[in-house]
Parts: sequence; structure tokens; C-alpha cells
Amino acid sequence: MQLEVRNINTFYGLSHILFDVSLDVDQGEVVVLLGRNGAGKTTTMRSIMGLTPPKSGRVIFKGKDVTGLAPFRVARLGMGFVPEDRRIFPDLTVHANLEVGHKGSGGKTNKWNYDRIYGFFPRLDELSNRRGGTLSGGEQQMLTIARTLIGDPDLILLDEPSEGLAPIVVKMLGGFIDTMKREGVTILLSEQNVKFALKHSDRAYIVDNGHIKYQGSVAELEKDEDIKKRYLAV
Repeated sequence: MQLEVRNINTFYGLSHILFDVSLDVDQGEVVVLLGRNGAGKTTTMRSIMGLTPPKSGRVIFKGKDVTGLAPFRVARLGMGFVPEDRRIFPDLTVHANLEVGHKGSGGKTNKWNYDRIYGFFPRLDELSNRRGGTLSGGEQQMLTIARTLIGDPDLILLDEPSEGLAPIVVKMLGGFIDTMKREGVTILLSEQNVKFALKHSDRAYIVDNGHIKYQGSVAELEKDEDIKKRYLAV
């Protein structure tokens, strides 16, 4: 098992946000965490990455308990995080943004070198000397994913990647996810775009008010209209 989350409880100050959340992601899977805005998806991602450490429960990555580890230590173990707000460096060029991610890999040789990244994202190759802050939303999303990939992660946490993107860019993003899966990258995806998420995922969890309310295969969820109406408003 690539990632095991066991009964985590996470707080913001005195506010209890996640209640005994548990989930698993196996090697090579794309697993989606679905739920309405404010349901707890981003907090789950941040808890796994160590940005908002859980008060109780465990996060196990590649067999190692990483609960409470600093995010940079979790990243060094092979976990990458693509946040919803992207967090590129606006004053650095596209290539310089990628260099930041590459240095974070500890200098090891990895399969996601610059040539491969630019082959995967040809638009970034065209824009390599442009400053990150001048890119469109879709281009920034590509850059954020590319910056994560160049660190050669075993698992990527993708938080709301389609948020605010034009439909044609969302379709392109889906193609990137499918290709990453074929390349053996394991992905935990957080999404509100249910149709997009189910098309590119193997299994699904639904979180509502900080509780996991459903888990199962995408095929099972597609057939369960009651669950979708109750928790996803579709």
C-alpha cells in the first residue's frame, strides 16, 4: 500500500475539522476525494502532507509513519503536493520554477528530467523564459504539476486541479493525469468536478462535514444516484 491514512482528527485552532478520516491509496492508483466546498478535502490533503498535522491518527507512506513530520521531510520521502492555489514563484521564469523543484529532489537522478518534462508539457518549453506570474491559469497549473514531477515523486496529492480552468484546459489536464498513471505515478486527487474526477479515477471517497461517508470503485459510485444526490448534489 502506497498511502494509508488511519483515523486522523485535524483541528484549526479549537475547530474540529476532520473526524476519524481513513483512506488508502495503492501503488499506481488514481483515487479521488470528492465532496462539496468546505467538506474537508483540502484539510485532508494538508494533513497527509504535514502542513496541518492531525492531532491524532496516523499517516503511513510507503510503510513509514510520517505523522507529524515536517512537509519538506515528507517530500523527500517521495510525496509531492500540488496545492489548489498553485503557489508558483511569479517573479521566476518557468525554467527557474522547475529548478526549484529539481533541487528539492536531493540531487538524485530521476526519470522526470527537463527534457522529459518539456516533452510532457510542450507549452512550458515554449514559455521557459517567461515569468511565472505572466502565465494563464492553465499554464500555471501545468507548471505546478511539472515542478512537482521533476522532484520524481512516488505519490502526488492533486488538490482541486480543475478549479477555475476553461473546459478545454480541464480536458487537457485529464490527459495529463491519465498519462501520469500510465507512467506509474500514484495520485490522490481532490475534486469538486465530479464528472471530470470520475472519468480519470479508479476509486472514490466522499467526505462530508469532515467524515468519510462513502468509499468504493468509480463504477459503483456511478450507479449510486442516491449517494451522489445526497453528498455531491448531482
